[in-house]
Amino acid sequence: MATDAGTVPMILSTPKETPISMTLKTALYLDDQRTPTTTIPGYEPWKVVRNYEEFTKFISEFGIPDLISFDHDLAEEHIEDYFKQKLEIGWQQPDYASYKEYTGLDCARWLVDLCQEKNLQLKAVSVHSHNPVGAANIQSLINGFKRHMGWPEDCYIGKHPFEVTVKNN
Repeated sequence: MATDAGTVPMILSTPKETPISMTLKTALYLDDQRTPTTTIPGYEPWKVVRNYEEFTKFISEFGIPDLISFDHDLAEEHIEDYFKQKLEIGWQQPDYASYKEYTGLDCARWLVDLCQEKNLQLKAVSVHSHNPVGAANIQSLINGFKRHMGWPEDCYIGKHPFEVTVKNN
């Protein structure tokens, strides 16, 4: 085999089996404070968005991910309202109209409207919010939409099997 002086010949071998290319799924994590530190097998590392603007921008630019995990309370005013009502009346009834900042429910509404408008499929959705009322509102909206579309109502509320870090204020 002839080579130029100073170069090493490259020998190519053909594998007995052709490797199968695996495309990893995309996962979007909406949360103002927590960040996943591990990746779900078969998925790319989580893309993290902190608020309504980042959420809508990400989906507008990259499309609907294979998995979306929602937090409900995306601003301090949402958390304060939850605890204030919990202490005063024993439960929370969010007054969404009074919030200055968007919640995870607003993000879910925008997403449902987008899917209806553009005839897009909504894939896996979960809710990891610690606010039980807000989490139930998001789950109800998503599963109601999926039922309307004839899709499985598979949005669930729960803790994910991965680690997260919490932003220090």
